[in-house]
Amino acid sequence: MKVIVFDQWDKLVSLVKGMAAGAAAAKTQYGIARTVPKDGIARLVDRAANNLAVEGGTTTVVMPDMVPGKARDFMLRVTASGDNEIVFSGAEAFEGEEGSLEPPGDGETVVYFFTETAADVLLVARKVVERLET
Repeated sequence: MKVIVFDQWDKLVSLVKGMAAGAAAAKTQYGIARTVPKDGIARLVDRAANNLAVEGGTTTVVMPDMVPGKARDFMLRVTASGDNEIVFSGAEAFEGEEGSLEPPGDGETVVYFFTETAADVLLVARKVVERLET
């Protein structure tokens, strides 16, 4: 009978645990996506902080595609100049408080939070934000 002694077993287990934790963290972190409208249409990315600048006129914002069995969850940060209209599409329905889908005013920055609460129904929350001095 041969017996093999592996003195570095603890180091190997620690390395594998670290690799697994890193892979799990990478899959759960949100990316930052710069969204540039093309022909007045801005397509959003799921599991991301989408950033969009609008400079007057109408912009159609298209929600990320559905994935069967998965809920969409993402943010949209809009910086605005001029008079803007934003049309949200790509979901059967939106729900939230009155005014949640209002566009930002001239010079405003608004962050919209979207979470799918039922198949093709997105809950929307809207927050006007300002840069803080530290």
